[in-house]
Amino acid sequence: MHDKKRYLFIDLLRFLAVIVMLQGHTFDALLSASIKSHSLYYIHDFFHGFVAPMFLFASGVAFGVSTFKKWEEFSTLSKAFAKRAARFCGLILLGYALHLPYFSIHKILYYSTSQAIASFLQVDALHCIAVTLLIVQIAVLFVRQEKTIAVAAGVIALLIALTSPLLWSISLSKYFPLWFVSYINVENNSWFPLFPWSAYIFGGISFAYLFVNAKEHHHAVRLMQRAVAIGTGCIFIAVIVANIPLGIYPAHDFWKVNPAVITARFGFILLVLSGLFFAEHAVRLPSALPSVLGRESLFIYIIHLLLLYGSVINNGLQFYFGSSLTINQAFFVFILLFLTISSFAYGWHFLKTNYRGVALFVRILVLWLLLFYFFTKPY
Repeated sequence: MHDKKRYLFIDLLRFLAVIVMLQGHTFDALLSASIKSHSLYYIHDFFHGFVAPMFLFASGVAFGVSTFKKWEEFSTLSKAFAKRAARFCGLILLGYALHLPYFSIHKILYYSTSQAIASFLQVDALHCIAVTLLIVQIAVLFVRQEKTIAVAAGVIALLIALTSPLLWSISLSKYFPLWFVSYINVENNSWFPLFPWSAYIFGGISFAYLFVNAKEHHHAVRLMQRAVAIGTGCIFIAVIVANIPLGIYPAHDFWKVNPAVITARFGFILLVLSGLFFAEHAVRLPSALPSVLGRESLFIYIIHLLLLYGSVINNGLQFYFGSSLTINQAFFVFILLFLTISSFAYGWHFLKTNYRGVALFVRILVLWLLLFYFFTKPY
């Protein structure tokens, strides 16, 4: 039987990822153009390039740990499977909802431009996470072997890393519909197409299998020590390979899809994850807040997008401030956002944990109201 214990360091990884992501997006949305043109801001951007992979990897780890610890529940057509599949489908729909050009089905059908439709079809992190995990969950039904799923996830991650530069250099819209192309490469300006971003999720699933089994056999510390060595090796090898003029791939976005960069980011993630694992055993947190916020990372991700960038139903802070704030002002806004979103996330977690019926009612009420206005508004 798998251990039922929840692993704090995984929640801490998600917590760290969403907090740093919130800071980065706040600066991106609100800092003045003159500050963002400074060379130091490019260094800031470079380090924030590791945050999204960390967030995706953490999502894969959380999914993998839950799946491998409750294999019998998720490898059959059970209530747990149906609930999880419905959640992923809901995240996909929510991802598209965040890209709606208008909050009216009538206006969308009769007044949408081709540019608006293309923007609606763009793929972001919610799409990437939900589609990837839904595919793996369906595969679990048919494969029925934990190790096979873990090995397949690792192999797929490697193949995605190696083929992404090729797929990003091809105009796929000549052969496939735009909604499909949006999931494959950046041709439709998708922020998180499956290539290469799902590689981090698949990698997280493979790691979860290794950790769960190591934990059961009391080898977790040894595994994480090896993760430090492997992570360091990945970064070292990536730096060497990146400086060798091999010319294997056509022109591509080096910092997003080059296999060397992807390898370096995997290495960085392993080092951070290992550090959190050892810190968990060395330091006792005075509050459960980081763990709760880590578990509510997707909720925080959605709320921060609405507050910062806005949507068809609200104007975000970017609408009111634009690119006009100083570093101190933007940092102050980040602190306020963190406190506000943390309060909402903690409150929502408390509600759905202790008053499930009330939480379900709130979900249904909000969904019903949004759908009612969406289908009845003529403009």
